[in-house]
Amino acid sequence: MPLLLGIDIGTTNTKLKVYDEDGQTLAETSFRTPLFSDAHGPYYDPKELTTLLFAAIAGFPERVRRSVKAVSVSSFAEVMVGLNERGEPLTRCIPWYDERTKEEAEAVALDPSWVYETTGLSPHHKYSFYKLLWHRRHEPEVFKAVRFWTSMSGFVLFALSGELSFDYSLASRTMLFDQHTRTWREELLDLAGMQKAQLAPLYPSGVALGRLRHEAATRCGLPEDVVVVTGGHDHPCAALACGVFQKGWGLISTGTTESLMVPLEHPPSFAGDSGGKPFSFGHHVVFPLYYAMGGIYSGGFAVDWTLRLFGKSYEVFAELDPVRRRDVPFFFPYLLGGEYEEAKGAFLNLSGDTEQEDFVLSVLFGLCAEYRTIWERMEKELSYTVTQAVNVGGGVQNALWMRLKATFLKKPIIVPVEKEGSCQGAALLAGIGAGVYKSPEEAFSRTFRVEKTFEPIAELEAQVDHWYTTYLALREVLKVANVRLAGRKEE
Repeated sequence: MPLLLGIDIGTTNTKLKVYDEDGQTLAETSFRTPLFSDAHGPYYDPKELTTLLFAAIAGFPERVRRSVKAVSVSSFAEVMVGLNERGEPLTRCIPWYDERTKEEAEAVALDPSWVYETTGLSPHHKYSFYKLLWHRRHEPEVFKAVRFWTSMSGFVLFALSGELSFDYSLASRTMLFDQHTRTWREELLDLAGMQKAQLAPLYPSGVALGRLRHEAATRCGLPEDVVVVTGGHDHPCAALACGVFQKGWGLISTGTTESLMVPLEHPPSFAGDSGGKPFSFGHHVVFPLYYAMGGIYSGGFAVDWTLRLFGKSYEVFAELDPVRRRDVPFFFPYLLGGEYEEAKGAFLNLSGDTEQEDFVLSVLFGLCAEYRTIWERMEKELSYTVTQAVNVGGGVQNALWMRLKATFLKKPIIVPVEKEGSCQGAALLAGIGAGVYKSPEEAFSRTFRVEKTFEPIAELEAQVDHWYTTYLALREVLKVANVRLAGRKEE
């Protein structure tokens, strides 16, 4: 039976899983994604990453390795790898979350509406465009020496196959890529001081690049006829594994942050109004689909912060009964920012009777309410109704959070057996590229399994509706207060 190797390069950990063609995990391992720091801040070393990656693959049992037919790679977005003529890394790769590029973002004047309609992204310092400007300004000699730029996924695929590539889904997060023509945008390349020939060739996800290089096969202990297949951005890869390329389906990813992704047949139409959208859009790993993605900055972060603040453990959630607590305080989860620049978190409606458990429950209510605001805006502005909601990520282990979310969203939430959606999505792309599956539909139908479905809490529905209505009103009041507080700090 042919086996499929999926690799997911994450911000904190890199995961590897080997699946059979029916989606059963036969072997898995992980390691900390190597992160270093210098005077400028944190950086990834792509060469060290591939060294650890090859060793991890070689550590799988021989009977597993010799049956691997294809491999593909999912990764975080926005990170760029600069290579010399021989394909050797020259740059220290800036993490997606690093803020050193804020000066570049402030220094370059761009029309945000044009950028958004063209690239699917609102100008923000985290995107690759600004990272390239930073390299050009702070490391001019290195920048000049770079012959090729690719993504982190693209570099690993190059290390495996010797073929350069940049898939559409990761190109969609660079702020250099025209979503409508599927080409690099010349005006943005000019501003970045680059030529189109310096960027790796563009491909859809799930395309066979070739076979393993002899050196890579030897170091990994894999057969040389293993097919290397273009991968993609981690969120769309997870969407493939969860069936979120079908109309009416939506993917909830609950980790440090929390996002919603829905598939689209075409880029959104803006009719002259592209300002203030709660979502970005880009290419799905299922060609030729697109996706829209929005979310909130605090998800699991807010939960962990609350438990740490009150010295509680996760067992507290099993002890909470939301039906019995009728006066839940209002929590606004802007601990890591929000949709406006001045956003800061807050608790409201506290009294002398408010207990620690009320704070904990309030955080879950606030996260669900804020997520619902994004959900409703996306459904309205995209004319898209989510009928099947699939939730992946570490947050699905919190049953109370899942039940409350189902109640706020007024629909059941499906949790799959395979919670490493990005890893499995990469493996499915490998299978599609190698001909194991004839289509994404076949790949999904053969591998997707439901572990649990969380239903809305019927006894809470009326209370939640009233609470949410009040939350929306207080949300606007808090915005005024936050803007005023930010102004006071600047005086």
